Amino acid sequence: MKSLLVARKSLLEILREPALLGLVLLMPLVFVGIAAFGYSAPFLVTHPLWVFVQAEGDLVLIEALRAERYPDGRPVFDVTVVTDLDAAHIALEEREITALVEVGVGADGRPSVMVHGDALYGRFYRASVVLDQVVQRYADRLAGRGILVQIHENRYAPAGPENEFDYYAPGMMVFALLMIIPQTAMLVGRELRWGTLRRLRLSGVRAWELLMGISLAQMAVAVIQVLVVFISALALGYNNHGSLILAVFVGLAISLSAVGMGLIVTCFIENDSQAVNLGSTVTMVQVFVSGAFFPLPPLTVFTLLGHPIGLFDIFPATHGMLALQQVLNDGAGLEGIGFRLAAIVLLSSLTFAAGVFTFHRLKMGRGSRV
Repeated sequence: MKSLLVARKSLLEILREPALLGLVLLMPLVFVGIAAFGYSAPFLVTHPLWVFVQAEGDLVLIEALRAERYPDGRPVFDVTVVTDLDAAHIALEEREITALVEVGVGADGRPSVMVHGDALYGRFYRASVVLDQVVQRYADRLAGRGILVQIHENRYAPAGPENEFDYYAPGMMVFALLMIIPQTAMLVGRELRWGTLRRLRLSGVRAWELLMGISLAQMAVAVIQVLVVFISALALGYNNHGSLILAVFVGLAISLSAVGMGLIVTCFIENDSQAVNLGSTVTMVQVFVSGAFFPLPPLTVFTLLGHPIGLFDIFPATHGMLALQQVLNDGAGLEGIGFRLAAIVLLSSLTFAAGVFTFHRLKMGRGSRV
């Protein structure tokens, strides 16, 4: 009962404090809008591709590029054969085209292929993977080598991201949930500054009741955050394929770790400003390493039960990002995210326990000044 009263008190403080309310809701909504504006391009793009042929020769490569298709039948490349190499490089620099393929003859008289593109351009990064496959098949044919492995992709279900915003929208949920870290640090830090914790302890409220109440309040906030981000993403064109209820459960599991980290942050701050600064730093580190803002290269350390475990999988948010993508983008159910959800719950529980232990030891122990 006392925990519920503490939870009610915390929620009322959030509602009455514009800074806290903005931290909880407005900042994630701003990033949702930025993601919708910046990642509005279709996920499967037909890339404008120019091909410069130095001399007449085998047109097999050009035809192979034109024949390349996505699983849904759309062409991967819009191929145009050009004769002005300087104009092609200018078009490439101005990003009028995704890539430039230069077909010529090497010093040994054999055909040579050179692919030009901007390595920092996201579309070239994705197109270059397909280009490499097509050029490799072309090289194998010229060398008289047979194809050892042939991959056929088919899209059997409508699930999956339809544009770049679909891919990144779940990451905005992770970002919103991790904002609980500075919020928790600010709320608890304020209680320390006001001396509320001392009065609560004298009134008979135990440490676990206080922390349970704060945790319940933040988990209620987490539900609201998931709903608000989800609804705003839908309004901006997000294509949902999964269960919102399951996404809420994933969000609740992530929020538990955020509360624990918020308690740890509280042990190293003295005022509200420090709580926001340090808490936001911890938040942003996890946002980036979880892949919420942009995908990271696979950094697999080992494999567990058939699942690759990466370097940053020590953070619950990393598993949460993958789970939310599987649920909302791919339509996965509880069975499909079972491993990731179990990892989130385990890591979040350990993080929360560490937060409770640290806070109790440093801020509510006998030697503390609370």
